[in-house]
Amino acid sequence: MSEIIGVPLGYIMWLMYQITHNYAWAIILFTLITKIILFPLSVKQQKSSAAMAAFQPKLEKLKKQYANNQQKLQEEQMKLYSEEGINPMASCLPLFIQFPILYGIFDVVYRPLTHILHAGKDAINAAAEITRNIFTANGGAVPAYFEHRPEIYIVKEVQKDPSAFSSMAEQFPDFAEKVVNFNNKLFGIVDLGDIPTLHPESWKAAAVILLMIPIMSGVIQLAMTIYMQIRNKKMNPDAPNMGGMNIMLYVMPLFSIWIAFKYPAGIGFYWTMSSLFSFVQSIVLYHIYTPEYVASLVEKDKKKRKKKNRPNMMERYQKIMEDKMASQNGQSSQSGSSGLKSGAVSAKVSDDDEEDGSSEIKISRAKQKEYEKMIIREARRRQAEKYGEEFIEDED
Repeated sequence: MSEIIGVPLGYIMWLMYQITHNYAWAIILFTLITKIILFPLSVKQQKSSAAMAAFQPKLEKLKKQYANNQQKLQEEQMKLYSEEGINPMASCLPLFIQFPILYGIFDVVYRPLTHILHAGKDAINAAAEITRNIFTANGGAVPAYFEHRPEIYIVKEVQKDPSAFSSMAEQFPDFAEKVVNFNNKLFGIVDLGDIPTLHPESWKAAAVILLMIPIMSGVIQLAMTIYMQIRNKKMNPDAPNMGGMNIMLYVMPLFSIWIAFKYPAGIGFYWTMSSLFSFVQSIVLYHIYTPEYVASLVEKDKKKRKKKNRPNMMERYQKIMEDKMASQNGQSSQSGSSGLKSGAVSAKVSDDDEEDGSSEIKISRAKQKEYEKMIIREARRRQAEKYGEEFIEDED
């Protein structure tokens, strides 16, 4: 799936490289464009999250009120969701939509030979085999992620020593030349094919910048996490403390730093830019979708639905559940004399309706006659059961 989604996104990356002729700038523009593409989903998610935060105090009140009656609590929660026009799953849906797109984005960043240089699979496989032999020469080890994401490693090795790939010249004559001319330098000095390290050969400017890429990736993610926690607490002071979830939010930036030290710098640079744009986006969205503004939007949505007489998702779900429960109760309530009494009352109401015409319940004579027949059949059936006789239904 990542490759399928990565194809159209790959053309965006290719276009950015044609404009900038630099892999670093292409990553920056590509990240910005993909954030713009996903912006409507981010807005929807932020709006839903803010609405849920403003709605939380009412939900907490119900939980306290019906703490000892879970069934009643669920019923009241559904009713409240329906009245407020809030779908509790709305903030999750955009995430599910974004996941496959994000896989496509990672595929584009991981595979510059495929998406930017448009090298064929046979050429990449041949180059990967040569690169693997280079790594294992003299007892060396193949990088951990090479087998799954080899292209950035291939770029690095081809640019370091094009002659090592001379055996490919006959079958793929322009491959080495394309890779050598591929500009993957950040600030003109940092090779994004290099892997960041805490122990460079010398602490030149390139080594320092290379080291800062994974560190900045984690720092920006951590800053965004802290900012979101503060904003969420202000929007919903009474929200319970999600201890385990909070720990995960703070562990993820550290995990990002660790991963960025394992991959070539191009991956960490993309994560850094993505985190930076996401941080800016979060500041903007939190500034726009304040609790007061979200409350006004919810009221507008409720008025629109009432005007159009269109039920929201929770109202439709509640109606389905009510119909299902009514159907089950109706099936279980057909027993003994209570059923006969109910039928007699219904028939009597129908007779009175025809006399004064005042009731809103109207049953035709044919329907009333059919209903009376049903009552008689039911009485006969029960009479037969009582005396152990065989009941033969007479349709006439």
